[in-house]
Amino acid sequence: MREELAPNEDIIFAQQNRKVVLERGHVSNKPRQLVRTGGIIFWHLLALAALDLWLLRLLGYISLPW
Repeated sequence: MREELAPNEDIIFAQQNRKVVLERGHVSNKPRQLVRTGGIIFWHLLALAALDLWLLRLLGYISLPW
């Protein structure tokens, strides 16, 4: 009869770290710290502009046909 061992957390952690380090150029495995700051600022400003336009339309300052 075979007895299964529990997964070793240290080995799994080392394998995951090695995968992230070796595949840095791969798009699907991009670490969070490599996201450019400019992109995050752009999305926040875009969301802020959308909220501002929505509020101005809600208050009646902007009249849109739709």
